[in-house]
Formats: sequence, C-alpha cells, structure tokens
Amino acid sequence: MDRGLGCRPRPDVVQGHWARLGSWSPSGWSLGLGVFADSEPVGLVTLRAAEFAVRREVTTSSWLGLAYQQRGFGTEARTALLTLAFDHLDAVSAVTEAFPDNAGSHGVSRKLGYHPDGISRDVRDGEVVVSDRLRLDRADWDRVEHPPVGVLGLDACRAQFGV
Repeated sequence: MDRGLGCRPRPDVVQGHWARLGSWSPSGWSLGLGVFADSEPVGLVTLRAAEFAVRREVTTSSWLGLAYQQRGFGTEARTALLTLAFDHLDAVSAVTEAFPDNAGSHGVSRKLGYHPDGISRDVRDGEVVVSDRLRLDRADWDRVEHPPVGVLGLDACRAQFGV
C-alpha cells in the first residue's frame, strides 16, 4: 500500500527490520522507528549501539522521503533519538554519517551540535563510497537548546539496552 512515500514498502526493508529485532541483545541492538506527519509515514530513523554498557556510544541514521525534506522532520526525528540516547540511556557520544553532498543531513547535524570526526569508507553496489563521519559528545548536546521530548515505557526494558 502506498502511504505517502511514493513507493510500496520494499521487502528488503521489512526483512531488515525484523532481522534487527530478531538479533537484538543488550550487547548489540538497533532500534528502528517510523517518522510520521499527520499520521502518514514519511521516513525512518535508527538508533544503534554495540557494547553500549561499556562504550556508551550510539550511532544514528535516518531517511526521509524527498517531499518531507527541508520541513524540520529530520531535525525533530534526530532530536528524539538523541534525547533517548543522552537523557534516558546516558550515552556519552553519538556518531552519524552523511555523504559530502547531503547538505540537509549536514545542516541537521550542525544544528544539533555535531562536529567532524573523519570519514568512513563503505561498499555500495560494488563501489567504494566515502561519507563524512560526525560526532556529538554529551557536553555539546547539553549546550544546544532543543525541544522537550517525552519517552514512555523505557523503565520496563532498560536492561535490553544494556543499562
């Protein structure tokens, strides 16, 4: 069913979501959440961590449909993920990556206090792709003003996040 994203849900996206949930453990987890506008899905955001109980570092990623970019949804969604990470899970840092020409993602990152932290090299379709790696430390998060975000029901599952 087309729900505002301009395409039908891809089977690999759904399978990836269930695979991440099925492999969840306190030492390695990936929380994928939907982004909605007026009850319509407009994108996805993900908060991931490996050995979070020790490292206290998360990785964020996001995707928004083109029609919903440049409207504040990306900032709002990333703020929600970071609020969960820093204010409720006690993360000390968050990292994200963006292609060098992705001005929107870089803009959201700058607005939230991220700073450059090198590059990453990955393989996509048999080709090397380079992304800018960005880091947000707890002190920088605390300096940036952001709207309040409510988090409900976390106490019952804190152990599943390794905290």
